[in-house]
Amino acid sequence: MQHWLTLYTKPRMERQVSEILTGRGIETYLPLIYKYSKHRRRKEPSPFFQCYLFARADPNSPAYLSLRWTPGLRSIVRFGGNVARVPDEVITRIKERLAQLEQDGYSESDRFKHGERVRIEVGPLEGLEAVFDRAVSAAGRVRILLDILGRLTACEIELDWLEKVR
Repeated sequence: MQHWLTLYTKPRMERQVSEILTGRGIETYLPLIYKYSKHRRRKEPSPFFQCYLFARADPNSPAYLSLRWTPGLRSIVRFGGNVARVPDEVITRIKERLAQLEQDGYSESDRFKHGERVRIEVGPLEGLEAVFDRAVSAAGRVRILLDILGRLTACEIELDWLEKVR
């Protein structure tokens, strides 16, 4: 009986592994989201789960054995020595959720809300706390408010440099 299995790939090899397996007649699912690429200045598909994808196969079939020798694949995810099987409902839910995010215009800057406290983790302002104001560009720049000399001062930095203050 076929089940969805989780495959762990080498970095940035998810698409290649998916294409190879599809060519062998194995059904795969690589969840993708669209992110803005700074280098190409446009939105591009990116794996939702870095280094992971799903394949539908029977662990007792010859096709399963060929999975293990796929170029770019590190391993088939296992728990306690048993292959981790993903229920069909989980795959369906991931597909629905990603479709909803795409329809709603998924944005990474949505992970912070206006007025939320954030900490700068990288760059010349590393270690300082600030207040998140808003996204400035689709390229990943955001505006934060820093308390400098008793006054809130607006600064623009990379979204990836921020972390929520707990």
